[in-house]
Amino acid sequence: MLALVKRIYNSISFVTVLIAIGYALIAFVLILFPTDILKDFPSIAITDKDSIKFILSFTIGGIFTLTVFSYTMVMNVLNRSISNYSPRLIPLILHERHHQVILGATSGTIIYSLIMAVQVSSVNIGELSSLAAPLAIVMVVICIFLFIYFIHSVSQSIHVNYVVHRSYLNTKKSIQNILDMKEGLSLSDNSEEKWADTIAFDSCGYLNYIRMEKLISLSEKHGVQFKLEKQMGTFVQIDEVVLSSSSPMDKKLRDEVKRCLSVDRSEPVDVIEIGFKHLVEVAIKGSSPAINDPGTSLIAIDYLMQLFILRKKIPTFNSYHSKEGGCVFFELVPKDTLKAYVFREMEHYMKEDPILSEKLRSARKMLDS
Repeated sequence: MLALVKRIYNSISFVTVLIAIGYALIAFVLILFPTDILKDFPSIAITDKDSIKFILSFTIGGIFTLTVFSYTMVMNVLNRSISNYSPRLIPLILHERHHQVILGATSGTIIYSLIMAVQVSSVNIGELSSLAAPLAIVMVVICIFLFIYFIHSVSQSIHVNYVVHRSYLNTKKSIQNILDMKEGLSLSDNSEEKWADTIAFDSCGYLNYIRMEKLISLSEKHGVQFKLEKQMGTFVQIDEVVLSSSSPMDKKLRDEVKRCLSVDRSEPVDVIEIGFKHLVEVAIKGSSPAINDPGTSLIAIDYLMQLFILRKKIPTFNSYHSKEGGCVFFELVPKDTLKAYVFREMEHYMKEDPILSEKLRSARKMLDS
């Protein structure tokens, strides 16, 4: 259930659909409760049926063209990201809420105009709202300004600095989430702990998301310790144990714990190690003969070094203990293992480039000091 909710929330259509529904509700309100709020402003109050039809028809045609152009630009950005950077960066681009707001406003304007056009064309039409046509004009003006901003935003999002910086910020946020828990992190011996119950899923996928705060509160409330048997971001097989508990769980608690875990088909972009992996892929692809853009590789390496500096601030741990007695055992990929993976991959593909090879050597030296 959590995986489905998260997939819907992160979908490019989520905010767009909500805004479009809002515009549709405005149209239905004006139909059901026609208002003459502009009666004191006769110069802008439009009640003539033919004039309203013309304005709504013009709005539908113009904004439809604008919407198609907007969606085309989004698809071009995604295609460029796949070709030049990494297809795994696409979720970060799709998470851009302002793009979804703009697409929602244009789609909503079309829906509003269509609903009002049907009402105006009805043979059983009663009183017409004097606000219907002026409101459509206001929506068109808003869409034009949003489109200007959209052009600016899309032109930025195709730059490699912007794309890589987005990946860096997303990974930095994941590291900061762990650092915020620093006071409760500890290295505990759980080898003698007996785990009485387990949780598995009847579907396979990546351990994508964990509601750690909720899991801790359940541990405090029921006096039970939990242990994540899989690291966040790893692939979970069908019926493979994901979590263990120190005491048996009833059906209610089991369901609550399951809602804290997400096994999903999408790649876990909020996991620290996945962020490092994305930047490594960008660096490697930039150094490939097909792309031949070592500048992109240098940028990705610089951001990787900054992330390693932040990652070193996380102490070695295997459990989190809250002040109220809650306990969850979980681990991250050790920083030395992560560093070995990152440099082994890049050194293998960049060994023929003298500038990139020197950059990697100096980066290793800086991290080892």
